[in-house]
Amino acid sequence: MTARTGWLMRRVRLYRPDRNPLRRPSDRWEALVVALAIGLVLLSIWPVTVVSAAVYQRGLRAELSGSGVRESVTVTLARTPTGALQWQRDDGAQVTGLVAPRVQVVGMTYQVWVDAGNRVTARPRDHADTIMSTSVAAFGLELGVLLFVWLGYTLARFLLDRGRYAQWSAAWVVAGERWRRPRQT
Repeated sequence: MTARTGWLMRRVRLYRPDRNPLRRPSDRWEALVVALAIGLVLLSIWPVTVVSAAVYQRGLRAELSGSGVRESVTVTLARTPTGALQWQRDDGAQVTGLVAPRVQVVGMTYQVWVDAGNRVTARPRDHADTIMSTSVAAFGLELGVLLFVWLGYTLARFLLDRGRYAQWSAAWVVAGERWRRPRQT
């Protein structure tokens, strides 16, 4: 038996329901709390999957809305005080659009995205962005569920341990009174 298998078997033996007379009611409650925690984590997989699928679909729609509507063009800053960019379309037409790049150097070329109305716009969404946002959503939601379950389990263990310690202290007081011998003078 490997170390991991041994650890797992000890946990199963610790929390299994049985008729052991040495098990306290708090031990049985703790077994129930562990079963609920595992159940909540397993049940959270379905909602996390649904939310992740919705995030993925929204990302795909954002990717497709950019197709054919936006194009990448090389622009050159013209000598205008407004910071207009000037570029040549594939059909040879000269286009001027208003946008101010961060560094305004006359004659410098930039790569920008333009929409059908020749307005400078944001680049279309990449599929890698969609995959990343889906992964972050799934990981973040599952991490949130795990944190919630772990906090609940920790609180339950704290309360159960507090009760066990109080019972243990009371048992020691009773044992001390039983074992006390009268002093002989």
